[in-house]
Amino acid sequence: MKYSRIVVGITLFLVADTLALANETLATIARPQLDANVEAERDSFLSRGYTPLFNGKDLSGWRNPYSHGEASVVDGEIHLKADNKFFLVTEQKYSNFRLNVDIHLPEGPSNSGVMFRCHVDEDAEKKVYGYQAECDGSERRWSGGLFDEARRRWIWPSTKGRSTKQFLAHEEESQKFFAEPRVRDALNRNGWNRYTITCIDDVITIELNGVQTVRFRDAMDSRGFIGIQHHGEKGQTYRFRNLFIKESPLIPASEHVSLTEQEPVSIKRINDKVTLIDFGKVAFGNIVMPVPADGRGTVNVHFGEKLKEGRIDRSPPGTVRYGMTSVRRGQQRGNWIVPTPVDDRNIQQSGRMNANPPAVLTPSAWQPVMPFRWIEIEGLEADFAFDQIRRRAAFSKTWNDDASSFDCSDETLNRIWDLCKYSIKATTFAGVYVDGDRERIPYEADAYLNQLSQYSTDDHVTMAARTFDWLMENGTWPTEWAPHMVFMAHAEWMNSGDTKWLQQRYESLKSKTLLHRSGDDGLVRSDELDRSRHDIVDWPQKERDGFVFTEINTVVNAFHIEALKQMAEMAMAVGKTADADAFAARAELAVAAFQTMLFNEETGIYRDGVGTEHSSIHANFFPLAFGLVPQDKQAGVVDWLETKGMDCSVYAAQYFMDALFQNGGEHKALALMLADGDRSWKHMVNSGTTITWEAWEMKYKPNQDWNHAWGAAPANLLPRYVLGVQPVRPGWQRVLVRPCPGDLKFARGKVPSKHGPIHVDWNRESGFKLSVDLPDGVTANLDLPELEGVQSVSVNGSAVSVTKKQNRWVLDGEFSGSILVEAN
Repeated sequence: MKYSRIVVGITLFLVADTLALANETLATIARPQLDANVEAERDSFLSRGYTPLFNGKDLSGWRNPYSHGEASVVDGEIHLKADNKFFLVTEQKYSNFRLNVDIHLPEGPSNSGVMFRCHVDEDAEKKVYGYQAECDGSERRWSGGLFDEARRRWIWPSTKGRSTKQFLAHEEESQKFFAEPRVRDALNRNGWNRYTITCIDDVITIELNGVQTVRFRDAMDSRGFIGIQHHGEKGQTYRFRNLFIKESPLIPASEHVSLTEQEPVSIKRINDKVTLIDFGKVAFGNIVMPVPADGRGTVNVHFGEKLKEGRIDRSPPGTVRYGMTSVRRGQQRGNWIVPTPVDDRNIQQSGRMNANPPAVLTPSAWQPVMPFRWIEIEGLEADFAFDQIRRRAAFSKTWNDDASSFDCSDETLNRIWDLCKYSIKATTFAGVYVDGDRERIPYEADAYLNQLSQYSTDDHVTMAARTFDWLMENGTWPTEWAPHMVFMAHAEWMNSGDTKWLQQRYESLKSKTLLHRSGDDGLVRSDELDRSRHDIVDWPQKERDGFVFTEINTVVNAFHIEALKQMAEMAMAVGKTADADAFAARAELAVAAFQTMLFNEETGIYRDGVGTEHSSIHANFFPLAFGLVPQDKQAGVVDWLETKGMDCSVYAAQYFMDALFQNGGEHKALALMLADGDRSWKHMVNSGTTITWEAWEMKYKPNQDWNHAWGAAPANLLPRYVLGVQPVRPGWQRVLVRPCPGDLKFARGKVPSKHGPIHVDWNRESGFKLSVDLPDGVTANLDLPELEGVQSVSVNGSAVSVTKKQNRWVLDGEFSGSILVEAN
């Protein structure tokens, strides 16, 4: 009996030890871990556009306004020692910025913080006052809170006796927030802690070790110094490192976008006062025109995206663009640059509602721009030199129209390709991917779809990596948008092969996997707020195919698992093998629970979530696209999806098409692209639009805009699946050529890669012929559609062996150079 109790005790001890180790491992991959290598961290910050506040060698740029306190530089760190509280502050003031400071508290009672937009009064007893991001080493655990030093004291959280009355209205809410485990435990009490503070106008955000602890609006201070604190404990040393700042607003277009002057396509005199000018396609820009030699009065220039009865529609629906600018005659010589009207929403740096991320600004030297195809000039005589008017259109400086091509046996599909490719080009105007012209704000899912399509259409893509960095600092609200950041990093790494770039950003991605919302079974939970607001599934809401939201839902968990799998792959690439194993194990755990809890064995498809029997197409094509459907279940899911229409938005259609093309459903995918009705790209291209829309039609999203690149998915789908070219090793070292012909008779085109263009030409005139030209440094695996009656397959005239896998024929081996595959 005594022996049994000992064995049980040892067993319980081992179980507890194992659980503790598992929890420790989970904590390691659930939040960013700080790099002990100061030089590596410095390179990482510099690569993301930050400026050092501390040079690592001396205290240049800093001062101590007190007569006490000692500051020194030790091994690239700032060390503060004192017997009384003091602050070391910058010599320069800052207004809008993103600030990073790492803090290491000493053992024992200690308290520190980062001052920002603070002030110095040399004559006061408390010389430094203003905003502080709290670093609280006590059991209270309010680290990351917002404190107003020597003034209003605690803002968020607030407490009686230590907060002014105005902040006590949220006392209960704020203290409850700081009692949540993720916030309460954000501080690493015995190690380094990363504080990231963002100030944009009156919006203040504080993050501690990747956990957002404050998002608050306060207009007390708009400018001030940066400071670091010693709380005054005798004999204690406070350590600081990685002090970097990035001032805003950033204007990416200043460096990465240029204006191209374009001639009119047609000029039509409407009446004795009005001339209509067509530039052929919509572009973001404004115009330049000669100043009339004489005359007085006003010239009105109307800009529009839409015509109505042969005139610019001056009351277009949704956020389809129209605007008018007046210019007075006789005021100058030479040329007028006629700016478009300014939409306030396009320039907001802190939204009036929900504190939106900042809009991406265009250079002031350009003067304002907007998307338009047509202008009407009102107030100029018929003999004016209208043919000298030029549109100044904004495009990426490095865009190459010749980098890609696509042509196939279906002319409508060719028109869809042209529309989608141009849509990607036209929406490079801001220097980062934005959501069209309604807000000019990057969103994670939009950006990922833009990214895939630019890789497939352009050959010198820097915008994807730049947008990734922007979004890591200005994220948006939907649940599934966070894992898209993992997808963006993985896609950039696969395209560029730049492991150093990935290594510098790897740790920050850990906060984007949704691990903090997962349970012991590996699946993500959604609370009431998540279900009512954050879990997006599809957008707009009416495009969700009746999706039923539950605590454990299929779509959110499909994204979570795919993010874990990609993190495991990237962790291995940057040498984090323990992380790679942990991510892979967590994904395996979640996949098992996903299949057990979310697959409906009776219907053979996935339900929307635990607690409902409803099955939307979203609950099935997302798992299929992410490879989560077991092989023996795939045919049933595909068969069911093939009975459905385009019951999703233009955003989710990317994943719907991915799922079909990857799993033998290319006939259905192409049929949906080319379908009659108003829910296809055929409808979009037949409408006459020259940039893809945000939704299939105005009735599905009444406030949609007509310049939204997330509607341009065929720009990547056609090269990746119909031509069949995709990278399978980072930097395009090896590619998969896997054509999916559907009912097409031929397809040919050029796909850009890091090493040069990949040319593909296939046809089905007799048997199946595939010609592939690979640039130096690239090898390929070849995968053909199942071919009835074929007796042999040869490469460059020599027979090769093939392996049949499901409905495909996979050629054994790797190939390089010029390849001619013949199946007869």
